[in-house]
Amino acid sequence: MNLEIYLPTALLALGTLVVAWRQPRMHPAWTARILILFIGGSALAVLGLLAFLVVMATGVWTPAKAALAGGLLADNGRVPLPVGVAAGALLVLIAVAVTCSALRWRRELREARAVGTGVVADERPYAVAVPGHDGGVILSSGLVGMLSRRELEVVFRHEAAHLEHRHHLYLMAGSVFTRVFPCLAYPYRALRYALERWADEEAAVAVGDRVLTARTIARVALAQPPAAPGRLALTGSHVTRRVTALLGRTPPDSRIAGPVLFGGAWMAAGSAISPTVTHHVNLVLVLL
Repeated sequence: MNLEIYLPTALLALGTLVVAWRQPRMHPAWTARILILFIGGSALAVLGLLAFLVVMATGVWTPAKAALAGGLLADNGRVPLPVGVAAGALLVLIAVAVTCSALRWRRELREARAVGTGVVADERPYAVAVPGHDGGVILSSGLVGMLSRRELEVVFRHEAAHLEHRHHLYLMAGSVFTRVFPCLAYPYRALRYALERWADEEAAVAVGDRVLTARTIARVALAQPPAAPGRLALTGSHVTRRVTALLGRTPPDSRIAGPVLFGGAWMAAGSAISPTVTHHVNLVLVLL
């Protein structure tokens, strides 16, 4: 077995960690898109590698198939059976983890939708965006009672931005990809921060006051209970950093740099995966 078959997946995962650590200086909307692209690419590369190891370790090779594979088989060598068994066990564990994650998301959405939308009678101050056709923005009566009219507008605009840009899909995909490859937990946290910053900037533009937006987020954070890991709540992630960012300079519009960097990220992820996938598929086809 040639260790080089692991190299593209390892490099892509390393690149994802670097992007999460040193995020590009642009509007957080493009940062979130680039992060989910790298996170998804890394997770898919891991799945492809594990499946390839299982097939290569359990496949029956005949002299005719070995001759047909030619240099491809000679370069890789046989995958030891214990490695294939371990890869298969990991695939089973991944399937269980992804299923549990999907069921948890479904349960949380049902619970949130059962509450309804608009203002609900609850003394705890919180605001939550509930996606879907029956979803909307939930504001508790405790939050409405403690904020001014303009501060409530900040809260509503923030949560509405989550719904408008379908941030729940980013979170759901990121959660699934993290179950596939737990090393993506740090990039997933960076993704959540980028999504909250995206909604912060949308709210600041809508109300025309960055200081008011920062003050509102800080005020609600002091009173709001912690959000569930997948919830799109106003103070769900990195409140101090978000307030500091709002009090600083407005992020660049990135109308040119954003698409260019996103396209470059797409090409980088594709370049890391496509040659390996083509190579793996050729060998699997020979085996089958």
